[in-house]
Amino acid sequence: MINLNKIVIAEYQEQDRRAVCSLLVDAFHGKFHSLIPLDDDDITDLLFGLWALEQQSTSSQQIVAQENGEVVGTLSIKWKDCRAPKRSNLKTPQRNSHSQVFKQFGYINVCKLMVGLRFLNYQPRAKECYIEHLAVRSSHRNKGIGKQLLSWAIEFVNSHSDMDKLTLHVAENNKQAIQMYQQMNFGIVQSNYSGIKHLLFKEANWLYMTRSSPLHPRSAVNEIKY
Repeated sequence: MINLNKIVIAEYQEQDRRAVCSLLVDAFHGKFHSLIPLDDDDITDLLFGLWALEQQSTSSQQIVAQENGEVVGTLSIKWKDCRAPKRSNLKTPQRNSHSQVFKQFGYINVCKLMVGLRFLNYQPRAKECYIEHLAVRSSHRNKGIGKQLLSWAIEFVNSHSDMDKLTLHVAENNKQAIQMYQQMNFGIVQSNYSGIKHLLFKEANWLYMTRSSPLHPRSAVNEIKY
């Protein structure tokens, strides 16, 4: 593990799943609520039921930032691996829980969340490591946690010779996040308009940003204990 200013960066464990789901709902509050008219707890429960974070995949990695044992940040990356079967984090509910999920949250709400998450999905190209999401709890922002998580991802790419860049998408209106990425030497490659994302998330313009390797001379990623 890495201990940075009382923040511990660690590999995601299955027991972190609900805390991570709650964190994502908090961090991306506006996007979730533009999709479905449920309260935060219900969205967390629904996301928990649908979104299986597959850390056993050979082409993805999830980490968490903890403060006093509480998950206050998370980051998920993925990359192209021709040796690994294609997998998706989003799972359709198993047949024995299918009716229960739809009954509890409503067919329209479940389907809208699944569709929304699908449209946020991106498949990285060869040698590209992609940040699926980076989230910090609203109560812990402006404390450098996002930069610590990004630094871990940067070191991860730098320690793998088959990766040469770290990439992400961010809504153009998210000025604070864009500023942080630019401070970490990410550059804007292109801006894309998406009518579907505008309809779903009230965000029409999305920036594709990239950070090329080599990034740092020292590989802190190897300090995490698995």
